[in-house]
Amino acid sequence: MVEGGVTIVKYLLFLANLVLWVGGLSLIIVGSILQLKFDNVLDILGDERLATPIILLVIGSLCTLLGFLGCCGAIRENYCLTVSFAVLLALLITCEIAAVIIGYALHDSFRLGISNQLQTGMVRYHESRGVESAWDKTHQLFECCGVTNSSDWLTFTTIPDSCCVEEMEGCVRENAPLFEAGCIHSVEQWTLKNGAMVGGICAVLAAIQLVGVCFACCLSKSILKDFHDFYY
Repeated sequence: MVEGGVTIVKYLLFLANLVLWVGGLSLIIVGSILQLKFDNVLDILGDERLATPIILLVIGSLCTLLGFLGCCGAIRENYCLTVSFAVLLALLITCEIAAVIIGYALHDSFRLGISNQLQTGMVRYHESRGVESAWDKTHQLFECCGVTNSSDWLTFTTIPDSCCVEEMEGCVRENAPLFEAGCIHSVEQWTLKNGAMVGGICAVLAAIQLVGVCFACCLSKSILKDFHDFYY
């Protein structure tokens, strides 16, 4: 049984892991909401690198699992659990740092690829019911039309009714007002905003996780020392 100052470390480790566990659950909830609300944008882009909701769900699940493992290791003062937690958490921190660096390095290529992805999605508008529905939802969600403007659609097909400010069947034929802005700007801003959000979340979690690794190492060292003193 750890005593003295190490007892404080034990409960601080438990508290840090509790925060990590709650944070992981929060990421799962936020990721699920974004996945349901913006799945149409991801259907058009067709690029898994831009799937922010999936990234949040993966990070949230890992944080929840590791937070639970760390809490159990701290309360039970289990050496194996505590060491396993410290190692896995260190690996997760490394992966998060690598993800942030890669995301920053590929920032420009992501932006250049968005326009091509949107144009490809326009070609597939009548080929896939899912893409058609995704484009319609994107028009209404971001209040935009086409890639740069509504005339982009005339290259591939007719302008969809979803480009109308007040969407209704046949509204384009009746010369109803259309959204003037293209979707490229809105989607770029959405992508960059979500990328910044993921980077910020990774930075905060990495700081909490780094503290957790330090506390876990201190606690595991104390547990091992007590075990050695007990038998020798």
